[in-house]
Amino acid sequence: MAKKPGVLIPFKNRVEVDDSLPEWKRLEEHVDFIKYKITTKEDFKVALARSNVECLWITEDLFTYLGSPAEFYDDYSSSLKLIAVPWVGTDFLDGPKLKREKGIVVCNIGPSAASNVGELALFLALSCFRMTSFFEHCFRFVHRGQPGQCAEYVGGKKHALTASSATGGEHHYPFPEKFTREQAQVVDLSKNYTIAGKTIASPNGKTALILGFGYIGQSIGKKLCYGLDMKIQYFKRSGPVSKDILGYPAKYCSTLEDPETWVSADLIVLALPGHSSTQNVINAKTLSMCKDQVRIVNVGRGSCIDEDALFQALESGKVASAGLDVFKNESTKVDERFFDRWDVTLLPHIGSTVSDMVGRQTLVTLQNVEDVLVKNGRGLYPCN
Repeated sequence: MAKKPGVLIPFKNRVEVDDSLPEWKRLEEHVDFIKYKITTKEDFKVALARSNVECLWITEDLFTYLGSPAEFYDDYSSSLKLIAVPWVGTDFLDGPKLKREKGIVVCNIGPSAASNVGELALFLALSCFRMTSFFEHCFRFVHRGQPGQCAEYVGGKKHALTASSATGGEHHYPFPEKFTREQAQVVDLSKNYTIAGKTIASPNGKTALILGFGYIGQSIGKKLCYGLDMKIQYFKRSGPVSKDILGYPAKYCSTLEDPETWVSADLIVLALPGHSSTQNVINAKTLSMCKDQVRIVNVGRGSCIDEDALFQALESGKVASAGLDVFKNESTKVDERFFDRWDVTLLPHIGSTVSDMVGRQTLVTLQNVEDVLVKNGRGLYPCN
């Protein structure tokens, strides 16, 4: 009897699949799910070389303990047909090369995570406009439990150095001055509703420019439109999306070279994949085309922002605030300067991190596995 095609699922401390699903039980009749306990790189290479391994199921533990799957390119056996990615981003793999040289299909989970990432973008956008991270920091750590003290920063225009309680007072960083200590004259809050010169605003009626308008970008647009009453503009390399598909009004921008694409945006949201074409899309040149006090949210890839340019723009006030879930150098350590910015909301890459995601990503990955290994198809959501 011929061996069933094997699906190699590496793990160390966390099992990242839901094997209680009926679809899992059904597919077990046709494929061999090989849950591989991670030990060493050499042992993993041996596991990859098993004659019936036709699919590698990517896991977070694989990255954590063995490194990027790309490091094992030369170890992929001739039997391998599918690399199944149970999330959206696949930029850690050279998809065209895998298809061209080894005939390997790379699949992700398509739109399954879009709504959850969109939720996080909504939160970051609101935080950028309302400066909620600053107020929470004040309420928790600076003026613990004293709302009135936190309100005294409104109307201020300057920074001062302050000591961090988290480091025992040894680390100093720029922090807004209270208005009451800054100056004696009357301030018109109708024109200066600010913290250190940066306006606290509502997103209502403002314009959002979304860069990257696939499943995630479209979900973000819907939530910003109907959730925060924002006007939506977007850039998508492959062209406009019909309103019938979107279900909400959105203006298509055909190029990022035209200043008109940037100048009307109050908020820029990045939902772009990591790619040479998206490297440092936000840079000194593009920021110079934006209006003053623009807000920036990134839930795509950290490589899409020139972080030096962003820091300069935050300092000058060109960018009022930012909300970031992704960064450069995530695999080592994120730039320390971010943690000294009161005007940036920081999250540790948790875009689709919710309890029911494991079940959903398992289900879609099973569908990809079945289509490729059992039905000899290309998968539901091929990426190469």
